[in-house]
Amino acid sequence: MFKSKIIVIFFIALIITATAWKVSVDNKPQSEIVKTSLFPTLIDNINEITEVTIADRRFKSILKKIDGVWYLHNKDNYPASTSGIKQLALELSNLKILEAKTSSVEKYAKLGVSDLSIEGSRASQITVSASKKELVSLLIGLSPKGAKKAQRYVRLANQATAQLVAGQISAPTNPIEWLDPQIIDLDSKSIKLLTIDVPDEKKIVISKNTESEDFFTLQEIPESFEMKSKTIVSSIPAILMDLRLNDVISANIVSDLEPSQQTTITTFSGLEILLTDYIWKDKRYTVFAANRGNDNKELTDATIEKINNKVNGWAYEIPSYKRRMINRKFEDLIQAIEEPD
Repeated sequence: MFKSKIIVIFFIALIITATAWKVSVDNKPQSEIVKTSLFPTLIDNINEITEVTIADRRFKSILKKIDGVWYLHNKDNYPASTSGIKQLALELSNLKILEAKTSSVEKYAKLGVSDLSIEGSRASQITVSASKKELVSLLIGLSPKGAKKAQRYVRLANQATAQLVAGQISAPTNPIEWLDPQIIDLDSKSIKLLTIDVPDEKKIVISKNTESEDFFTLQEIPESFEMKSKTIVSSIPAILMDLRLNDVISANIVSDLEPSQQTTITTFSGLEILLTDYIWKDKRYTVFAANRGNDNKELTDATIEKINNKVNGWAYEIPSYKRRMINRKFEDLIQAIEEPD
């Protein structure tokens, strides 16, 4: 009898131990059981990648590497962000499969992995190629609700099964997000003279005598008038401070158009920046050019070349708050002097 009780107790203990072990395994974080890479060979081919396309129902970015340099193909081959492309390739190579979810087309929409051709698709599609050989074609869907770590539903474009993967994916579809947004950065303190010339309007001339002065002066003010606000006038030369693009097109597109405005900015070192505005498809684009002015005691050729190498051949749409700085009329900057009582 006693021996039978011992055997029963032993088997009960064994069952309890086995159950506890199974529960502990089932409760392990997913990160501990992730083993399968979605793209196991991509890491070995990162340096061979020559084309990346990221698209959704609204935007499309086509990035191509030409002679070792990355360009945004559908933005007239404007230089692209190399670091962003490398980051995306590394993120794709680090994706780990957690589990297969569904092969049912009817359930794709819930996971966000429907084909882009489907109306209302919330997916984005990434295609990566090396010398015309496709390495990746992946539909990126939604993140699971309540996921504590970076996880996404995905589906290989040529397969039916949607999967849950672990890993971060940074793949903006808007072409502008793949560009270096800065056009030029010139502190207004270094500016000596600024002119705004619009056809059939009085030219605006703003200047100051020394770099240490905080405020600019509006020139050629008629008798009995004065500057309405020296703060507003002095804010205009800040147009080139950390100036960034909203959009960019090839300058060839606007080269045959008549300029709508020209703004010339001259620094104390003799650097001259010419901004020529054109209107194309109801948008205003600006072409920039750096030159050597008359007063060039400190200016080096390298300074001019650096700017022109960046802006030459391009027409930029600049942010509206920057545009407002130079969209001024002379009469709006002056006011009549009040006669004393």
